[in-house]
Amino acid sequence: MAELLGTVRRALRVLDYLAESEEPVAIKRLATELGINISSAYHVLNTLAADGYVSRDERTGAFGLGVKTARLGDAYARSWPVEPELHAIVTELGTRTGENAYLALVHGKDVVITDIVESRQRVRVHALHRGYSADLHARALGKAVLAHIGAAAVREHFAAHPPRRLTPRTSTSLGAIEAELERARRRGYSEDLEEFCEGVCCLAAPFFGGDRAAAGSLSISVPSFRYRAVRMAVRDAVLDAARAATVALDSARLRVSLG
Repeated sequence: MAELLGTVRRALRVLDYLAESEEPVAIKRLATELGINISSAYHVLNTLAADGYVSRDERTGAFGLGVKTARLGDAYARSWPVEPELHAIVTELGTRTGENAYLALVHGKDVVITDIVESRQRVRVHALHRGYSADLHARALGKAVLAHIGAAAVREHFAAHPPRRLTPRTSTSLGAIEAELERARRRGYSEDLEEFCEGVCCLAAPFFGGDRAAAGSLSISVPSFRYRAVRMAVRDAVLDAARAATVALDSARLRVSLG
């Protein structure tokens, strides 16, 4: 195994932590929650601040992300070009439902969010952004794809990425997760009932490539207090969008083959 640099890994953990924080964080809290000593935390943060990747609030002394991290995010987003047909489908899904709509694509063994269309509702699912690929067990987008990759691949995924508890409703038992994935496969859609973010429910459906393997998924997020009232309409809209995405991928493959 290649040698890993501890200082670099600490810096990356700090950036990840700040990215998931909703506001600037005091250094003592950051050091405590990351399990690093205060001296190391100061060295890492001061170095990142000097290079523009972290900013310090002069009034409170708290730290947040710096302007250079935005450049990294933009560059990463550009590396995930979304087919115009798929962007149009996720945009229409958001318009039809009036809710936030998400598109994820399969990349290797990851299921990566590649497009987010925000509605006027402005319901924010904390931590979700373009490029996010973690916690597939707790997110409808992830479960929609996992339901179609086979039991062995599912177990391999969770052996490498043990499911963590994000809310009181998150399932972390492999048996419970597998049962839910089987239910999602039968129904053709998956749900996240406050499993990833308290106060928010999501519904997703997979779409398929030319080899009939799951190529990605589409989802809608809804505040939990009104999810039951709109669930059936959201389900129909998401399933229609997923079917349209499958057709779009088939059409793109045909155009390539006809060359």
